[in-house]
Amino acid sequence: MTEQEAAKYLRLSTKTLQRRRRDGQIAFIRDGGIRYLRADLDTYLAARRTPAIKAPPPAPKPKYRARVTPDYDTLDLLFN
Repeated sequence: MTEQEAAKYLRLSTKTLQRRRRDGQIAFIRDGGIRYLRADLDTYLAARRTPAIKAPPPAPKPKYRARVTPDYDTLDLLFN
């Protein structure tokens, strides 16, 4: 990729991409100009990834309680 294409792929400005390349954060190929491999750009993105440290929040409780029906029958109360 060219410098402009790589910057667009990473959603960076070309100046920021040049600075990161100069600092050694992004691999590149010098071939009469500067070229970038998509695999190298993906490696750069993966290295900057921050993993989630918390579990997702639990599902919200229902707003209304479900109607509870007793496990016994009226006849059981009268004759037991």
